[in-house]
Amino acid sequence: MGYANDLALQKFSFNAQTKIPGGEVVVDEQGQTTGFLLETAYFECLKHLPAVTPEQQTKNIKKAVYEYNKQGFTTLHDGGLGFGCDAQIVTQTYLQLDREKQLTARVYLQYIPEAYEKLASFGLHNFGNDHVTIGGLKYFTDGSIQGFTGALSKDYYTRPGYKGKLLYPQEEIDAMIEKYHCMNVQIAVHTNGDAASEAVICAFEKALKKNPRTDLRHMLVHAQMVSDSQLERMKACGIIPTFFVKHVEVWGDRHAKIFVGPERMERFDPCGSAVRLGLPFALHVDTPVLPVTALESMDVAVNRTSSSGVVYGEDQKITPRQAIEAYTVNAALCCGGEHDRGCLKPGYFADFVLLSADLEKIPSKEIRNTQVLKTICGGEIVYEKN
Repeated sequence: MGYANDLALQKFSFNAQTKIPGGEVVVDEQGQTTGFLLETAYFECLKHLPAVTPEQQTKNIKKAVYEYNKQGFTTLHDGGLGFGCDAQIVTQTYLQLDREKQLTARVYLQYIPEAYEKLASFGLHNFGNDHVTIGGLKYFTDGSIQGFTGALSKDYYTRPGYKGKLLYPQEEIDAMIEKYHCMNVQIAVHTNGDAASEAVICAFEKALKKNPRTDLRHMLVHAQMVSDSQLERMKACGIIPTFFVKHVEVWGDRHAKIFVGPERMERFDPCGSAVRLGLPFALHVDTPVLPVTALESMDVAVNRTSSSGVVYGEDQKITPRQAIEAYTVNAALCCGGEHDRGCLKPGYFADFVLLSADLEKIPSKEIRNTQVLKTICGGEIVYEKN
């Protein structure tokens, strides 16, 4: 979501009558535009912004990758190329930085449908080298729960009769997933609400009947409200969830009071359930929604404590080892990299991080205070704390 002033709305030709599939130009009680743009309406306005120059793109990516190195990352997903940016320029920039030996992390690229279509005919899925890999498709099916745009199966806690809605009809979701699954392309699907997750799981179940492959490492990104039965079906389909678990800390109290209520909040980002079911999962913070961090995210997964000190979901807590696995061996699965990264092993990349403490030996509340001392990628020190 985002805001635009009156001049911007005029330049975008957005008014109270504008209808955009999967989005909304919000109006007030008098029917006047407020400048508040939801979902695809906001993304549509990004297309009107001046394109970033290749020089600025290079500067931005180098700065971003350094932030990841600083937080201990050696591989990262750039999920959603083509989203408010020129996917070709971004891809070229990564490749150029790699050629110049200036890319200090390994990147796995995922493209929105419009951008991926330009690559599909070349069969570039999983094409690349040790530092840049063209991954697959990034697809969106709902918005954010804290924005009342996530698609839920039951009403929002403070909005009786309102559940949010899918960005696209079920038939369209089915067709998109079937198309790329049958092309053997990995699909990472944004789902926040449980209704969105249900729509996507159903679509994968249908697609598997036409192409019975469960090794493509499809992902549900966020999957914040999935039930145990949905997790079981995801496991059967070979779908890996990646949980935005810092929601428990940052928005947990508001989720309990405003959006989903205390009962549903107890199993938000159900890492514990995934562990019990033997389903691998990853963790993330959805940067730029929140600043880059792994340690704070792991802390929340282990302690499940909100900013006010409330613990949500005692039975969804995981161990420090399981949190580490979510950011290493499990994360490697998400980019098909389990054969060369994710753990220290002969023949694997020399990618690792040196921390100021052993996360399994310190009090769990101290995980977030642990410092990254060095980050090594390919045997080279790419970050060192002063």
